[in-house]
Amino acid sequence: MTHDTPATADNSTNTLLDAAFEPAEQIRELLALPADERPDWLNDFLGDMTIPPIFETNTNPLLDVIIGNTAYGQKNCTLVFPLAQVLAAAEHAAAADKHNLDDGETEAAPRLWWVKDDGTYFMSNGQDPTDTRNDNEYRLTVVHAEGWGPGTDARSILGGDDFRESINLTTPVFEDGTTLLGMLRDAAANGATRFLLKATFDDHYMDLTYITE
Repeated sequence: MTHDTPATADNSTNTLLDAAFEPAEQIRELLALPADERPDWLNDFLGDMTIPPIFETNTNPLLDVIIGNTAYGQKNCTLVFPLAQVLAAAEHAAAADKHNLDDGETEAAPRLWWVKDDGTYFMSNGQDPTDTRNDNEYRLTVVHAEGWGPGTDARSILGGDDFRESINLTTPVFEDGTTLLGMLRDAAANGATRFLLKATFDDHYMDLTYITE
């Protein structure tokens, strides 16, 4: 892409997509320019957004601009997972003789860990002595959300910090006493194929809702 030639309205979308593959250093230089010296495609993208501090270590300056302009307060997102794989990870945790503990946990129990780092995914906390991994170097008990697999950046929907949320599989999570493991088993037995995780959160709390369909 040639930055010296401003993009027209007809190709601004393609130019923005091209920009995602430009070196981060080049994007940082463009963001540092006065508005009247930036290419049109960049000003169209920025709109009325302000430009936060862009540090040299930032690898995706455009995403950092979006996050810097995201309103604080309550956020919502819905993630979709293949039910069969979530159930497989849950069964792995349930069958394990030993379980890894998350920070602050003192009692071992079968749990799913919901993780955000390289994409976002569920994984079993069951200790696996073989530590078998797939071609992407992820344990076979790891299942990514649709659209948020390895190499993706989930900051746009889950905020900037990486995290790990521990979800107990054998503690009742519904008013009738059903556990998450029981819900997953019943849903799979009745033909469901998707597991939806709905998260409502802010800087201080997170509320999770589980849905199968």
